[in-house]
Amino acid sequence: MFQTDLKRAINEISLGKPVALPTETVYGLAARIDQAEAIESIFKLKQRPFFDPLIVHVGSIEQARSVVSWWPPEAQELAEVAWPGPLTMVLPKASHINSMITSGLESVAVRWPKHPAFQSVLDSIKVPLAAPSANKFGHTSPTEASHVHDEFKNDSVFVLDGGPCEIGIESTVLKIMKTDSGTELAILRPGHYSEIDIKKILSSYKIKFTNVIEAKESPGQMKHHYMPAIPFVIALKRKELDQLSVQIFENISSLPAEIDQVKIVKLLAPPKKMTELILSTDPRLATREFYSKLRKLSDSGYECIVYFKESNQILTEKNDAWDALYERMDKAASLILKD
Repeated sequence: MFQTDLKRAINEISLGKPVALPTETVYGLAARIDQAEAIESIFKLKQRPFFDPLIVHVGSIEQARSVVSWWPPEAQELAEVAWPGPLTMVLPKASHINSMITSGLESVAVRWPKHPAFQSVLDSIKVPLAAPSANKFGHTSPTEASHVHDEFKNDSVFVLDGGPCEIGIESTVLKIMKTDSGTELAILRPGHYSEIDIKKILSSYKIKFTNVIEAKESPGQMKHHYMPAIPFVIALKRKELDQLSVQIFENISSLPAEIDQVKIVKLLAPPKKMTELILSTDPRLATREFYSKLRKLSDSGYECIVYFKESNQILTEKNDAWDALYERMDKAASLILKD
């Protein structure tokens, strides 16, 4: 059955139809980079603004080099150690890369995904695939095939079921820049690979990390993103859920209808049916659980989800293993209550 579905996925992509494919991070909505209409279809299906660039997925280091105009030794070292895997590198783009993919930027984001199903598609098509997460713009990312079906139930999108995603949040996005003083790096989106991990891989190179980056140089840089169908609230101090109801309603009511074209889910009244999000204390398990649990709770008849930050002491402290998850939580939240 899987081989039949794999052949169908390859055929649909070849015909210019975006297809949902599994990766080790989240499911992606993929199309060939050399088919402009297929790339445009991704934006339309996701209702994604054209200012939000896509990641180009490759099946080898050689393919990665074909889509960039500069491939420094640092990129080669990172690719040899971290690929295939959850690391995306942003480098100057090759001239043939469609500007729709890069949102008009002169750089392109490139990744070699680890999932064998995605690799099989790439090996067959022999062309890199542009693939953002397979969900409507601003919504919670999908980590199972059923999540994609739910997102696109009114659209004709074929989903290649590769099982639950192993990591469960999007890749680290790392920008590599050439400057007068040497090579500079910037993490545009945290993920499985932390700054410490990258420094270890590049320990023989003279590199410098910078926080000076332009907005929207990679996916997921809006203030609000990954949002569930009902309000998700982070509370810094634990209280009884019913004590937070009015406070949550009043604060969410004061928010604009949308921010960066991401719609903010409103409440019609103080929520009566609220639930608590509880995650594992192991960071790898917690990241794998996060999106899936948000979706499950959103579909369970509740009006609001609350996460109590102090319920997990690890999350209140600086810890590289939690940084990526905490960044996703902040962006998925409609509201962060400090008292």
